[in-house]
Amino acid sequence: MMTLKFNESLALVEKIESRHLLGKLIQQLNKDAALSGIDFMCAESLSAKELLNEIYHLLLHLMANDFGSYLNFLYRVDISEQTIKSIVDTDPEKIAQVITLMVLKREWQKVFFRNKNQ
Repeated sequence: MMTLKFNESLALVEKIESRHLLGKLIQQLNKDAALSGIDFMCAESLSAKELLNEIYHLLLHLMANDFGSYLNFLYRVDISEQTIKSIVDTDPEKIAQVITLMVLKREWQKVFFRNKNQ
């Protein structure tokens, strides 16, 4: 399944988990999915690895079955069209790996800045 990008994503989520903000990250992902009109809800009790798999499979599903919602979700998360176009790979699984990492990084920024003084 996911390889290098998965490892990088897992390291990021474990860092978030170590700061006790994984639940807040999941809340942010759930919120952005809901605001995008996507039926996606992760339990806040997910482990870092489970969360990665959920996001990865969501992105794969949206790319294959609802591309408009996929683009809407990425817009809501705040991943630019230019960034998406910079991905040179054409394999949907590899693209989903890259986008999973981008989503995690952007959502982490949102959560971190909201909680940095707490």
